[in-house]
Amino acid sequence: MKRRLAYMSLFIIIIFSLTGCFSKSINKEISNSLGIKIPKNLQIEYEDSHGGFHGDGATLAKVEFDSNDAENILAQIKDNDNWEGLPLSKNIEIRMYGRKKDSVVYNSDLAERLDMPKVDNGYWMFIDRFDGENRINDDRLLFDRYAANYTIGIYDAESNTLYYCKYDS
Repeated sequence: MKRRLAYMSLFIIIIFSLTGCFSKSINKEISNSLGIKIPKNLQIEYEDSHGGFHGDGATLAKVEFDSNDAENILAQIKDNDNWEGLPLSKNIEIRMYGRKKDSVVYNSDLAERLDMPKVDNGYWMFIDRFDGENRINDDRLLFDRYAANYTIGIYDAESNTLYYCKYDS
């Protein structure tokens, strides 16, 4: 009887994990990654192509805030030393919009996939997660590796929009 109960419990856990019942919300993922509190009830449009054996893919989200939430988010960003004022660093701009670096053309569709215009007034944060380390706003090695694991947050202060990109290869 105990063995049967153990098998049933294991079966239920497997079913829940396959259906995503234990997955965290995109709101919580963005909040944890960028160090700001996204309201739980806020609907976020996003796409997540992570999957497969190694979990490679991209999570792209666009969060539009009303004026009350925007004031709160902007205050949190300004109080967080990891966020920097625009403009983006050269490497992050190349990664988001695509450009030429060292005579190599990098075509990037991240900004296009996020429907993100060129943002001039706002803040940004970059987290290099390569090799399990979190290097904040240090993008020097972004183009020098065979793989990339990083998170980018860009807040547009004019449109009250947050763009989030988590990339793993």
